[in-house]
Amino acid sequence: GPTVHVPGHGKDDNYATQAAIPAGAFVVGGALLLAGQKTMGVLAIYFGAQAGFSLYMKVVLSNAYVSQELKMKGVPAAFLVTAVQQVVAFIILTIVLGVLRFTPKEWLGLEEPYRPKQLTTSKEWIAMLVFAVAFACNIGLNNFSLSLLTVSLNLIIRSCLPLVTLFMQLLTGTAGQLKGVEVVLMFSGVFFAGLATVASSHGHKGGAGASHLVLGVIMCATSDIAAAGNLVLASIFGTSMKLNPLDTTFYMAVPAAISLLPAVFLVNHPVDWPGAGPMTDWKVFLKVLELSPYTLSLIGLSGLFAVGYNVLQYSVVQSLSASHAAFAGNFNKAATIMLSICLGLESLPSGAWSGLMMFAILGNIASFTSFSMLKGSDKKHGDAKHMPAPPQGETNAKA
Repeated sequence: GPTVHVPGHGKDDNYATQAAIPAGAFVVGGALLLAGQKTMGVLAIYFGAQAGFSLYMKVVLSNAYVSQELKMKGVPAAFLVTAVQQVVAFIILTIVLGVLRFTPKEWLGLEEPYRPKQLTTSKEWIAMLVFAVAFACNIGLNNFSLSLLTVSLNLIIRSCLPLVTLFMQLLTGTAGQLKGVEVVLMFSGVFFAGLATVASSHGHKGGAGASHLVLGVIMCATSDIAAAGNLVLASIFGTSMKLNPLDTTFYMAVPAAISLLPAVFLVNHPVDWPGAGPMTDWKVFLKVLELSPYTLSLIGLSGLFAVGYNVLQYSVVQSLSASHAAFAGNFNKAATIMLSICLGLESLPSGAWSGLMMFAILGNIASFTSFSMLKGSDKKHGDAKHMPAPPQGETNAKA
């Protein structure tokens, strides 16, 4: 019969081992930052945050029992969960910004007390609304596609995100100076990410039926476009609107939550509970409230992690670039699979696919590491060039 996760036996050890991955990444990232390796340090911390957030969402929200006797696990309400996370984010950031406002400016190294940047023009407000809707569509549609597709097919489509983002940067004129070798490395990274997923799916049978396939693929591809728009806008906010990641996440929270509400109440989707037909997120919520109110507190707590993750993601976008951040997300998945295999949390597929999968994972990691090192060295040269008042002859020097 199909393999089923059996609760109990060594489960807690398994979670502890999985939690070691993000924890280790934070330690490595902190050490790199202290050693002056800013790009690599930020990326390591971003990796830790993404791995930790994914782990929490998977373990807690997919495996938390709503009802033992009815064998109901997880809260299959992607739109609702995302909306709740945004409301929690707004509450947390309101408190954080309040504390920052009354923190002595000297402690923060600022000229005056910290205040969020005001959005003054209608153009800025419209940009923020588009940004919030793009965010909501990215998360909501991606989660929705996960209920229709196998995880592997979802990952193949999502792994194209760096190229979609790069294309969008070129359309909006925000790509900056691009070297041919960087584009080649990004293409190879996406190719290897897709290859790893194909190899992985050949080793593990099962998945969604073909009837859901087309809808799932469309949803997932649309979520890529929304994600790319979200990242590109975040980078534009940093440059043209001077919005830092904290303010960006704060302003986005409420409109993102509101834009998810129609989907929460109106979209019927397959629910992975025994004997359950299609339901809306609201109906799922009411059922969970009735059977296991405690599980809802886990959703609230996920909002805390979501805040940290979003602020960090926009920091990566603004300190590196939108496509670099998207590429980092790809690398994070490959590295997580690699570490999971090394720690015995995941098994390699059977037969020749195992060798192909390892080759693909290493290829993705090598592509991204080379890309980041190139960008890191460019940034160092760029920073050196932007030193105050350089001698006349030096400004034309090419990095």
